[in-house]
Amino acid sequence: MERTTRGQAVVLGVALILVGVVYLGVEFISPYQLFLDFKSWGWPIFIVVPGLALVGIGLAAQDLAPVTIPGAVITVTGIVLIVQNAFDLFATWAYVWALIVPGAVGAGMWLQGTVGGGHATRSAGWRTLSWGVILFLLGAVFFEGIVHVSGQPFGAGRVLLPLMLIAIGIWVLIRRGRANR
Repeated sequence: MERTTRGQAVVLGVALILVGVVYLGVEFISPYQLFLDFKSWGWPIFIVVPGLALVGIGLAAQDLAPVTIPGAVITVTGIVLIVQNAFDLFATWAYVWALIVPGAVGAGMWLQGTVGGGHATRSAGWRTLSWGVILFLLGAVFFEGIVHVSGQPFGAGRVLLPLMLIAIGIWVLIRRGRANR
């Protein structure tokens, strides 16, 4: 019975994250632009795919678990480049670096600890990931809210709801992971 509840929590968390991501995509990219203009904004896919391959290799074999760290860094870098390239937001490097180092490094450490069974590595990864997200959010508030580095309107109504859905989905997944302990 408990296994079913955990599975449902994972499905709910992933579904909320996907709904939030799709919502953001629909808000900012028209569907025809998404497919017709792939070659100009889609090149970061060639960074994401090898990163995901490294993460997959690290998750598949316990002795290769350390590969999840560079895999996470490469994957997150590619995702950041996809968003920046699609919306012409390269000025956001002023604060988005925190999602990569320490954020993605922490995510990779957490994955390594999860696969390798190292509680200390998993805990250190979680703390490192948390600091990365906190630094990113503080940087975003300063550089977008005060300095307006990207020159784009920071529309809370268009961004807040999907980001909240993504955050709730991540929270559900984390809560499920902690229930396993």
